[in-house]
Amino acid sequence: MIYNKEIEICGANAAPRYDIVDSHLHFLDFTQDSDGFIPLSKAMDACGVSEAVVFGMPMAKKWDYLMKDRPLYYMSNDSRCYYYSATDHILANELLSLPEELRRRFHPFCCGFDCTDKYAATQIERLLRMYPNFWSGIGELMSRHDDLTALTYGEGIHMDSPAFRMIYDLAADYELPVLVHHNISPQYASYPIYEEELHRALEHNRKCKIIWAHVGVSRRIEMEELLIIAGNLLHSHPNLYVDISWIFFDNYVRGDMMKKDVNTDIFVDMWAVLIEKYADRFMIGSDKVGHWADYPQEINKYYLLLDALSKETAEKLCRKNVLSLIKRWDDGAAGSK
Repeated sequence: MIYNKEIEICGANAAPRYDIVDSHLHFLDFTQDSDGFIPLSKAMDACGVSEAVVFGMPMAKKWDYLMKDRPLYYMSNDSRCYYYSATDHILANELLSLPEELRRRFHPFCCGFDCTDKYAATQIERLLRMYPNFWSGIGELMSRHDDLTALTYGEGIHMDSPAFRMIYDLAADYELPVLVHHNISPQYASYPIYEEELHRALEHNRKCKIIWAHVGVSRRIEMEELLIIAGNLLHSHPNLYVDISWIFFDNYVRGDMMKKDVNTDIFVDMWAVLIEKYADRFMIGSDKVGHWADYPQEINKYYLLLDALSKETAEKLCRKNVLSLIKRWDDGAAGSK
C-alpha cells in the first residue's frame, strides 16, 4: 500500500471561502490503496476542509490472471469485483495510528459488508464492539450501482432487502446514520424504476436516518425529473438526507447533462430552491477515492452552488448538517451501547 505519499496538489490557488466538512470520502480505492492521511490533510487544508467523513471501499477489484496490467478502477476492465471486509480494519488501523489532533479531523464509517447477506448486521455489530467508541456511521453501502454491482460476485442487491432492513434496525439502535448508494434507475432508463425500493427502505424504520448518496445517480443515468423526484422523497420521508457528491453536481446542478443551450445558472437556482426548502437535509462531499492530487478542485466546484444559497443554508450544507447527523465520540456521546 502507498501511504504518506508526496503528491502535487492541484487547483488550490484561491483562498478558501467556506469551512467545509466533507461528507463522502473514500480513504481507499478499489485496490485498497491510498495516498494516506497526511497528504489528505494537506489537500483538505488547501481548500478549507476542516473535517471529513471517511470510509474504505466495500468492494475490491480482482486482478485476473489473464490480464498483464493491474486494474486500478472497477471499470478498468471486465474482471469481477468482490466484497472486501478487511477495508474497515485497514481504515481503522491507519486512523488509529495518527496523532490525536489529526485523528479528530476524521469521522470513520464502516462499509465492508455484503448487504445481500442477512449476517451483515451481525458483522457490523461485531465491528462496533471490536472498535468501541470509534465508528460515526455506516456506509457507503452499495445497493444498485450500475456497472459496479453488475461486475460484483453474488446476487443482485437492493436497499429494501431483508438484509438491508436488519442493518437499518441496528443503525437505529446505535443512533448511526446509514449512507447508501442506490441509483434511482438503470442506465438510460426514462423513468425511476428503482424509486419504490427507496420508499420502502425509508418507511421500514423511521428512526434510521438514511443518507442518499449522489441523489441516486451515477454514470449514464439521465433523469430529467430528478429535482421533482428528490423533492417528493424529502417531503414524504423525514429520515431521508441527501449527499451532493460525485457526478450529480456536474450533471444536474451545473447542468452538463441537460443544459444544451440553457444558461447554467437556471439549474443552480432550481436546486438552490429545493435546498433552501429542506436546508437541514443536504450535505456536500468530494467522493474522492484514495488519491488526493485534484481534491481541492473537487471541493472548489461547490462554490457555484454555495454562493447561490443564503449564508445560513450554505453553512448548514457545508458542515452543520453532517456534524449533527453523525455519531461524535468526542462530545460526550461515547458508551451509549
